[in-house]
Amino acid sequence: MKQNWHALSVEEIIRELKSDAYLGLSGEEAGKRQQKFGFNKLPGEKLLSRPKIFLEQFKSPLIYILVIAGILTLLLKEYANAVVIFGAVFLNTVFGFFQENKTSRVLAELKKLAKVRTYVVRNGGEKEISQEELTPGDLILLHPGNKVPADGRLIESHNLKINEASLTGEWFPSEKITGVLPEKTLLADRDNMVFMGCVVEDGRGRVIVTETGLKTEIGRVAEMIGRTKEEKTPYQKKVIHLSKAIGVLIVFLSLFVFVLGITTGREIFEMFLTAVAVAVAAIPEGLPVAITVILSIGMQRILKKRGLVRKMVAAETLGSTSIICTDKTGTLTEARMQVAGIFSEAKEIFTDGLKYSEEIDGNSSESHILALKIGMLATEAFIENSEDELHKWIVRGRPMERALLLAGIQAGFSKKELEEKQPKIDERFFDPVHKYSATLHRFSDKKNILYVLGAPEIILKMSKLSLKSFNQLSQKVDHLASRGSRVLGCAYKKIKNLIPTPKGVGTPTANVGEIKDTDLEAMTFGAFIAIHDPIRKEVKEAMKICRQAGMRPIIVTGDHRLTAKAIAEELGLPAKEENIIEGSELEKLSEAEFREKLKDIEIYARVEPGQKLKIIEAWQARGEVVAMTGDGVNDAPALKKADIGVALGSWTDVAKEASDLILLTDNFSIIVAAVEEGRVIIDNIRKTVTLLVSQSFSEIILIGASLVGGLPLPILPVQILWENLIEGSPQGIALAFEPKEKDLMGRKPEHPNRPLLTPQMKTIIFGFGIFTDLVILGLFLYLLKIEMPLPEIRTVVFAALAIDTVFYAISCKNLRKNIWQYNPFSNLYLVGCMIFSLGMLFLAIYLPFLQNLLKTTPLNFFDWTLLLGLGLINLVLIEIIKWFFRIKSEK
Repeated sequence: MKQNWHALSVEEIIRELKSDAYLGLSGEEAGKRQQKFGFNKLPGEKLLSRPKIFLEQFKSPLIYILVIAGILTLLLKEYANAVVIFGAVFLNTVFGFFQENKTSRVLAELKKLAKVRTYVVRNGGEKEISQEELTPGDLILLHPGNKVPADGRLIESHNLKINEASLTGEWFPSEKITGVLPEKTLLADRDNMVFMGCVVEDGRGRVIVTETGLKTEIGRVAEMIGRTKEEKTPYQKKVIHLSKAIGVLIVFLSLFVFVLGITTGREIFEMFLTAVAVAVAAIPEGLPVAITVILSIGMQRILKKRGLVRKMVAAETLGSTSIICTDKTGTLTEARMQVAGIFSEAKEIFTDGLKYSEEIDGNSSESHILALKIGMLATEAFIENSEDELHKWIVRGRPMERALLLAGIQAGFSKKELEEKQPKIDERFFDPVHKYSATLHRFSDKKNILYVLGAPEIILKMSKLSLKSFNQLSQKVDHLASRGSRVLGCAYKKIKNLIPTPKGVGTPTANVGEIKDTDLEAMTFGAFIAIHDPIRKEVKEAMKICRQAGMRPIIVTGDHRLTAKAIAEELGLPAKEENIIEGSELEKLSEAEFREKLKDIEIYARVEPGQKLKIIEAWQARGEVVAMTGDGVNDAPALKKADIGVALGSWTDVAKEASDLILLTDNFSIIVAAVEEGRVIIDNIRKTVTLLVSQSFSEIILIGASLVGGLPLPILPVQILWENLIEGSPQGIALAFEPKEKDLMGRKPEHPNRPLLTPQMKTIIFGFGIFTDLVILGLFLYLLKIEMPLPEIRTVVFAALAIDTVFYAISCKNLRKNIWQYNPFSNLYLVGCMIFSLGMLFLAIYLPFLQNLLKTTPLNFFDWTLLLGLGLINLVLIEIIKWFFRIKSEK
């Protein structure tokens, strides 16, 4: 099949496809072609089944380590240890499954499952069929509201306008023609073609189907999605790196302990058990559960702000976002037409859709007032339920006409009252050839008045103007167009009523007057009406926060250069010529040339799907974390390729399926809020890792030192598991509920290659951990020296580690500030878990059942005083380390 259908005449296409412009295909021929070309449908992404979602939760290196440790403890018949380890795996899996299954079900609800049906001509007769039954050469009929069922070439068009925003990103409907276009015409400008998935807004047309299924433009995008490799998120890379480090450390320490024991004459089986104890001590069993909960809480917070995160790990990646490639239509703007201002020769008034820049006097005869009335009278738009409250109104009609009607209503006019005062006598509907509409109204018994609304160049030619006025008004049109506005002109003319209204008759009878071509000459110019797609009110503030947070927003749109430039200027983004590039220019650049220009480009206009991928890959090659927003099928490959794909909830399912984050309300500010929550997630993961890894490291040092010194184990494996899961993990999980820190959005984005363990964390975990262990080890040696019973000594060490964890948790609430700079008890979940951990510690020491399980003995008042003192010393030392790093970062 040929791909340049737009460059062929209707006759050539009919010959090529062996079809008929009036009869279409025969039923028999359509059946043969369907067997040859297949069904007209696209492969859809299947939602993961519940078992698949459950199994996905095991794809984590930390879980692999836990499973291996659990299997080893089972082989050694350490059933209590095995139950605790596999319990940690189960909890992690349940948390992850619950959250991602919930998200999957929400997405299923968002998908529209209705099949599209279409009208086709076969054997010369019109019939309705499913779009899947269409085949190349079919003759289809398009009417307002139809979704285009396949790609095709127009052979007949009657004021046909199609919204192609889902494919091209262009918010204004494409006015369709039947003529031949140059072969190199861009996809967005192929006005003689229709494309699968786009929506007919107005008019009607007859189309010869040229491509179906995967051969359509949407189909090619779907194939591109399949070829696009989905990269691991920065979080996944960091966790893999951390897991490898923990895994290597476990293997090294276990082998070291085993070999050391054998060389000192200990039994092989005894040393094997000891090596397993070291491995158990090294694994932060509660860490996977805690991280899963942090991600889950983050997803819930983002959902409350109207953002649906499809994959849990994507929630953290949001926090590292440094580049936001955003579409214009529907994300930065409201994706609707609204009157921006009225511009007459004498005056300019502006509106934000709620109020005008000056008070409107409805009785005035000024040109800008008359323009608002003409806009209402010359449109076919109407309010379906005008008797309801204003916010419940349903406005019907073409998008531009709806905007004109609402602008008049905003000014205080009623279309019904205007028509009663000036009854309509005749009208000419708008058509793309003449580019104007006209209505003739009764003005008085002796005069009628003609109102004309249309393209500005047409209105200027109709108007009686001096050369100076004509040139000034032409310049005004150019200026408004350069600001991204669509411009309409209006004019009027009073005409003698040759057939007066009979006496006693208020309303003229039909055919009292009609619009003649000669009436459309020497008219009085009224004004220009500028219509635009308004910027969302909250976007400017969101953009400001973006830049403060070190993120760079870039506009990537299928819309026109001037429109994108105007939006950028209004948002305060750089919009000089060197900051703008069109898709056609981008296509000509080599990779080296593009890399050179990349840093200066803020606006990409008239871009196509493959070019969006090129932009994302270029930024990713520079080490940036890229978020890409999109609403249509054309955005899906880029959404999949980006580190974070953001789909608008009101648009296509294809975009949703390729994305990581779905905006349930099409609003750029939600992206910024989601990034903020992503940064909270990163902070809280680091706090949890610091707490739980430092706990495990302390246990390793204690066991390793005792083995090297030929001493008994200061803490038993079952006590280690209790420490990790009962004492440490709840507090680690509670850190998931830490609120955002005040300076969060004042920081620069985190580089994706920055390790999960920062220098400060390493100092706290390893440097301070070693110091703490030396103190506890010294206490252990002292207690051995005074011949305290070994079970009691182990109970003291067990309690010391538990109390240290509580003080650690208080310090880990904020790794950037000291305890006197924040409220240590602001997180009620953490306070509750600290109380729970201390309560469980008391039960472990004093409850007989747990004493037997954990091999503990009761402690006296002196023991508790000593332990509390050690905990306070540790708290002071951690705060000194934090103070040192804080002062260092402020220099």
